Amino acid sequence: MKLLNRNNIYLLLALSIYAILTVISMDFCYFWDNIQQISKEAHWFYFTDFNSLLMPAQNSGSEIVGTGYHPPLVGIMTAALWKVFGYKLWVSHIFVFPWAILMIYNAYKIIGHFFSEKQIGWVLLIVVLESSLLTQFAIASPDFILFTAFIISLRAILERKPYLLSIGIFFLCCINMRGVFVGAIMFLVNCYFGYLQSGEKLSIRSIFKILFPYLPTLLILTAYFVYYFVNRGWFFSISEVNGHYSMPNGIGRIVKHLAEFVIRSAENGRIVIWFIGIYVAFKTIKSKAVLSIETKAFLLFFLLLNGLYLFFVFISQMPFSARYFMPQFFLLSILAVSEFVKLIDVRKIRLLFVLILCFELTGHFWIYPEKTSKSWDCTLAHLPYYELRKECFDYIDAEKLDYKEISAGFCLYGNREFPELKNNCEKIGTDSICKYFIYSNISNVEDSFVDELKNGTSWKPLKTFEKGQVFITIYKRI
Repeated sequence: MKLLNRNNIYLLLALSIYAILTVISMDFCYFWDNIQQISKEAHWFYFTDFNSLLMPAQNSGSEIVGTGYHPPLVGIMTAALWKVFGYKLWVSHIFVFPWAILMIYNAYKIIGHFFSEKQIGWVLLIVVLESSLLTQFAIASPDFILFTAFIISLRAILERKPYLLSIGIFFLCCINMRGVFVGAIMFLVNCYFGYLQSGEKLSIRSIFKILFPYLPTLLILTAYFVYYFVNRGWFFSISEVNGHYSMPNGIGRIVKHLAEFVIRSAENGRIVIWFIGIYVAFKTIKSKAVLSIETKAFLLFFLLLNGLYLFFVFISQMPFSARYFMPQFFLLSILAVSEFVKLIDVRKIRLLFVLILCFELTGHFWIYPEKTSKSWDCTLAHLPYYELRKECFDYIDAEKLDYKEISAGFCLYGNREFPELKNNCEKIGTDSICKYFIYSNISNVEDSFVDELKNGTSWKPLKTFEKGQVFITIYKRI
């Protein structure tokens, strides 16, 4: 009977949802940034038999190029799994499921530090059923592994488990550069948490003791980046320096970037937690309530992470995705809900949890107007894409359209081998002067080109494939 207690049932429910999603997504091709971050990088290691840690440079002319500022750990792991289990799509989806188990279990442990026994299960569902997190799992994204490593590391800090922290930090910082930033901030929060626990200024010895679990990863990353610099030089290509990583070209761009920061932080149902958080902050400041040590540490972590991305608003043109804010949103959920339940009647707490869950699940139905950019990799509303993509290319093959005369938007262009693992080497271009263009709302195409496609003077729709909120249309130039 102990195995069937209330919270174990919630754990089982959460695991069951992720298991069902694994089965559903087993044959999904690589989607969104995963085409580069997983497939292309894995292809390099798979076909070169791990002969080189560094992928071709941006200006090499190769189909596979490296993003040196992202450590290639996921590509290496995926290629190794292909060697063992076969060159199959399901390998990535099966691989990410154990990470889901780790994420759910460690999130459960963290939640136990902030909520009563009767509340843990409900809060667990609120945390693990968040739209961006579920979708990142469904597409087997490296960001899901990054988030799991973040949760493992956070629990290790709370429970003083240095060896667990060492493992968590390794995967957190070796997935991508955002993980490195989170890891650096985590060390600062770890020091602050140690200070709060001891009640006195940390000594050099205490700081080194806190630093010790971070050292293996620090040494590995230092070696990797030094090796990269010696062989490749600076990370960014000219296009990147003049694009995402350039300074904003005016106050208007900063305002738009700030708006994007706000929208990506609060979209897909997250806004309800933000409202609760703002209300709780107001009440806490007004009443001068005393916060627990854990709450203070989480609050600092949340403020530093958001401060980092807010800083990027003013120094770059890097587009934000809702997935970037998964760690911050986890922290906010714990902080906001744990303090809010103290302010309401006990009889209303369960109703609160149900309302938050229901509103959070609406995140899969937040579909913007066609010309408004959306993070499709953060909502399960994108799921029809895989079926429609297959129908689209089956039609192209049946009609014997020349691939050299076809171009497409994001996710549909490029060598089909990378997203599909089919060795067919058929390539879709990006040049809009081609005879045919594959357009989908998934691609977030420039507004001016959408107008050109639809004005009827230059292009005509040849075939449309549509299901749910997703469509793919093949246009033919007139």
